[in-house]
Amino acid sequence: MTAKPKKEFGTLLDALRSSFERSLRTAEGMVEPVAMLWTDPAGEWRGLIAKFRLSMPQLYTLGCYDPAERTGPAIWLKCVVDRSIPEIAPPREITPVLYLPNVARQDLRAAGGCSMLVQPLVELQYRGRVWHQQNGRDWTVEAFLVSDEGLGLDVAKDTKTKEAMLRSLPLLAETIVESLRGRRLEAEDFDKLAVSDPVRDLLRWMSNPEGVREGMDGGRWQAFHSLCQSDFGLNVEILRPLDAASRLVAGSGRWDDVWQRFCEAPQLYPGIADLLREPGAGQGKLTFDLSRNPIANEESEAALRRELLSLTGLPHQEACDRVLALEQEHAPRRQWPWAKLGESPLALGLEPLARLAKTARLPLAGGSVKEMVEAFASEGWRCDAAALDALANTKPAAEAAAISSAVRALYAPWLESGAQRFQALVSQNSVDLRDLVRGVSSEKETCLLFVDGLRFDVGGRLQEELENRDLKVRMTFRATPLPTVTATAKPTATPAFKMIKGGESPSEFVPVVAATSQPCTYQRLREQIARQGVEVIDAENAGTPTGAQGGGWTEAGKLDELGHKLGCGLASQIPAEIDRIAERVKTLFRAGWEKVRIVTDHGWLLLPGGFPKIDLPDYLVETKWARCALVRGDSRPAVPTYSWYWNPYIQIVSPPGITCFKNVEYAHGGVSLQECIVPELMVERAVPAIVANITTVQWRGMRCRVSVNSNDPRVRVDLRVNWRRPDTTIAASVKEIGDAGEVSLVVEDDSHEGTSAMVVVLDPSGNVLDRMPTTVGESQ
Repeated sequence: MTAKPKKEFGTLLDALRSSFERSLRTAEGMVEPVAMLWTDPAGEWRGLIAKFRLSMPQLYTLGCYDPAERTGPAIWLKCVVDRSIPEIAPPREITPVLYLPNVARQDLRAAGGCSMLVQPLVELQYRGRVWHQQNGRDWTVEAFLVSDEGLGLDVAKDTKTKEAMLRSLPLLAETIVESLRGRRLEAEDFDKLAVSDPVRDLLRWMSNPEGVREGMDGGRWQAFHSLCQSDFGLNVEILRPLDAASRLVAGSGRWDDVWQRFCEAPQLYPGIADLLREPGAGQGKLTFDLSRNPIANEESEAALRRELLSLTGLPHQEACDRVLALEQEHAPRRQWPWAKLGESPLALGLEPLARLAKTARLPLAGGSVKEMVEAFASEGWRCDAAALDALANTKPAAEAAAISSAVRALYAPWLESGAQRFQALVSQNSVDLRDLVRGVSSEKETCLLFVDGLRFDVGGRLQEELENRDLKVRMTFRATPLPTVTATAKPTATPAFKMIKGGESPSEFVPVVAATSQPCTYQRLREQIARQGVEVIDAENAGTPTGAQGGGWTEAGKLDELGHKLGCGLASQIPAEIDRIAERVKTLFRAGWEKVRIVTDHGWLLLPGGFPKIDLPDYLVETKWARCALVRGDSRPAVPTYSWYWNPYIQIVSPPGITCFKNVEYAHGGVSLQECIVPELMVERAVPAIVANITTVQWRGMRCRVSVNSNDPRVRVDLRVNWRRPDTTIAASVKEIGDAGEVSLVVEDDSHEGTSAMVVVLDPSGNVLDRMPTTVGESQ
């Protein structure tokens, strides 16, 4: 059996944010949701909203108009979603979350039957997402705490416990989840949160003294006052938070416990960072621990920024050594609380920079094309991966400029030396590279998944992501033909490569269909693939295998498109693209494919600030791109020339090293290991596929007995109006078939009698394995 995933959330708020992110995740080809609707029929979550809003500014609440608290009526929330109120709406790349107290998901689905106060929001359930459980029901506090989709805690089911749980919700939000594991939580455990954590209450008082005092009744304030005097030697009736801050800076005794608690989740106490910046906080003491001084951290960030910017003028080896020394100096700051507060972006960015420096010190070497390619495919690509990691994180402009400058200083010389060495070897013996170019064959029960511009290092990350999703992956390499552009290279990445040939005068590096001598356009290439007995599948479909002898062919990903559009901005988009491609692979397996083989056409070069430019007169060439050009007639440009893959009598030119004919940050078409050597991934299921089929469906009144033949007792059975949508379930509960291979489902709502429905069988991940139509209440 598959082990349940370990819950590693810091607090309840962290878990909610993660759940929201999963709910908003969008598959490739789908429109991004405009909003997420958080329905709460009983208003149970209301006590959490004020605290949640501090760390989630895109959270808005349905209620009386109060823009300062991001609360307003339905029509105001619609304006927020449509960005009609710029001063209150979140940035366009951030999806607003609309909390709807006392509104159920069923209310929204009732459309015209729901309250007039809510009706303007009904249409958002179609343009956006509704946060709900897998069974389609609204998330209650109790459900989220106990569900494996939420925190997976063991909570008693009695009324007293539920009341205590809801009463302590604001305090529960700040409690480290791991401290609640390993025992059954009852009313007493939740009540203790209100009085038994003086360290947390002290931090809350230091962060917001007026708010904490107003929020405590007389008895609780007296208990807090007494604990502060006895445990911390602090009279909160007389002394100020600044007095507490000076003791926190000095440390020792229980104040070290207070500091450790602050470090665990500093974002929960936003006022303390400002408090520790105050002159009276005691930072000037000689014994002061610098990790407790946000000003010292800011000064270290400023010094690091200067050091990174100064790398530009250093020799390459010296720049690499300097970055490794800076890593030794600044790495501890990643453990300081200021990093969690987003105040140490350069210290965080230094980690991938140090990896880049370490790998860039070793040049790509080899005595032949084959040796260089093997060295690159083995370890060399990790330098490219480190450069992408360094560029990937979103940072303030000043920090981004420093990181980009450092990446260029470390990475450009390594790229240049590797490209020059590889080009020299290819020029000596171009056959070696050509021999590594091979077409892609088709195979029954295997779907070929083409990803445009899947560079080798990105392929390595994709392999890791697929293996994390319980898939078995084997990655090999192949070479792409020259020039390394889609028009020339894509046909070799298809089963139709033998049906393509080179024309006499290619336009834009496009070969022709051998049978017709027509340019091999996108549509004609698909037609040739289909003629090989391959099922061609549109990008938005999964394509249930039809048994075609040549298997299937489909496409996914926008890496190359994003690279040309965003330049170095591509780095931050790669994790999302990998996620979409991995999800596409899982979709293909769910559709029934036995294997998925991921292929691509070319790699690319990426360098912040752009590549060095080299001039090439237009009159010497027919076509000129950033990293390649087609020679005109008998012209002899003063740049290296190579044979076009599809017709060796036609010459192309490619700039030396990493130079370009245009000013760009992202380019391909030239001769370098990053452009020419690409991954190929064969993906298989790591465990035997779960199979199931419905054998019988029998009704007795509003109870349905379903028999299922399956190789896994964890298979579950549901009854839905729409078999694709779990939110249309009409069964009282979804049940596992167990060893008996059958379940009994109950439809509690008599209004569904006579309704057409679908019995569906689900694997443990919720994927539909089989379905059968039925009519509620009728004999089969």
